[in-house]
Amino acid sequence: MVETLLVIEDEQLLGAELSRHYRQLGWEVVWADTLKEAKNLLVNNLEPLLILSDMNLRDGNALDFMEAMKKHAAHAEWLFLTGYGSVPDSVRALRLGAYDFLEKPCDLERLDLVVASAARNASIQRRVFDQAKQGHKRYSPDAYVGHSEQAQGIRDLLTKLTQVPFSALIIGGESGTGKGLTARILHYGGVRAQHPMIEVNCAALPRELLESELFGHEPGAFTGATSPSSWLIRASRWRYLIHG
Repeated sequence: MVETLLVIEDEQLLGAELSRHYRQLGWEVVWADTLKEAKNLLVNNLEPLLILSDMNLRDGNALDFMEAMKKHAAHAEWLFLTGYGSVPDSVRALRLGAYDFLEKPCDLERLDLVVASAARNASIQRRVFDQAKQGHKRYSPDAYVGHSEQAQGIRDLLTKLTQVPFSALIIGGESGTGKGLTARILHYGGVRAQHPMIEVNCAALPRELLESELFGHEPGAFTGATSPSSWLIRASRWRYLIHG
């Protein structure tokens, strides 16, 4: 399968050379010489495996562009080239999830090694995402079975809730009504499907430690609490309280 490399470069000679070089190496290369053009490509469903971008283009900063466009290229690796490298820029690039940050002029052989490494990493991430996506399909709203009017109403409600960016939800109901299934449908059908869903049996936790286990604690909150802890919130960023 031929993978796509998006080159964002406003220096015409360098952009043409990078495009020619990576086409010879088997890439499908798309070259944009402005951030506006690159944005149009990504918004209109271009799915590059790699994005190789100059840092400062005539219509903006590529780091700002990366931060704004992450959702449109969620599974692409970003590589940056710049003739004006600085420590704050490199730190910000890595904090935003860039694979590497290279200063111009960059030796082409070194760039090839970085591109090959980034491509392997992006391919692995894409495979993991595709496998997880296939596994999560079983948790669509249709997984809530039932032929009654009430069951159909719940499926309709779940369909709407998966599109809502809420951070906490209480699910109530009698035993056996599908509260756990409902939580999985909302998690795996929503925007946080790629994050872990952690299930906690509240009945198995001592009352005195329940709040700490769910929401964390500060040092000194109780005997043995020597450091801050908020593992559940850090891990999932989405809390479901199943009641009943």
